[in-house]
Amino acid sequence: MAKFGKLAVAGLLGIALVGGANAAAIGSRAALQVLLGGPGTLENFEGYSVGAGGATGVSCDTGSVLNASSICDGQGPGLVNSGISLIKTGGGFQWDGAGYFGAPSREFLIGAGASQPLIVDFTSAVNAFGLDLRAFSGYDATASIDIFAADDVTVIGTLSGVALGSDGIPVFAGWEDAGGIGGFSLSQSGQSWSPIIDNVEWGGARNNTPEPGSLALLGLALGAVGLSRRKRT
Repeated sequence: MAKFGKLAVAGLLGIALVGGANAAAIGSRAALQVLLGGPGTLENFEGYSVGAGGATGVSCDTGSVLNASSICDGQGPGLVNSGISLIKTGGGFQWDGAGYFGAPSREFLIGAGASQPLIVDFTSAVNAFGLDLRAFSGYDATASIDIFAADDVTVIGTLSGVALGSDGIPVFAGWEDAGGIGGFSLSQSGQSWSPIIDNVEWGGARNNTPEPGSLALLGLALGAVGLSRRKRT
């Protein structure tokens, strides 16, 4: 719930976005998997049964939160991976079937726009994530993603101006931060619903190399150990 208050305060105060030393956008799923050392944990929204070419608005017993324990219109639990919760501040959860306005597979959104973002919360902090975004075929929109630190309050980065074309083709977006990512929120302009999301992938970064500053500190520490041993002999 802290995220909801944070979003409101950020809008009122014009909060500045900050990033950790290793924070950066990730440009492709291949780059994400290189960082993770292989495929990460994946949520592809195939758990809810919705007919091909159709869309279904769902109501869940967990209210504004959809997670692994939710039962939505008689389906569940286990509709989404236990590693995430999907949180809405307005609108309703919606699952689209393959073929719905160009949907390549089942996908997920909420019927709320930029003022009521869709929030994806990680159960445990991760170091990197990525996902597919798209607009319905025949429409276009511009998406924005705010990334939260492990405390679920501090904004550590933003991806703005993500163009989602009227061709309905998914666009990949991702972020990494060695300090930990607690979740992210998605909003868009140009349409009155949240960005459509699919194939959310996340994990702990296993291929990070130490920064020069970290290596220098390690060298100083080893040097201090060496001096201490020489004094004892």
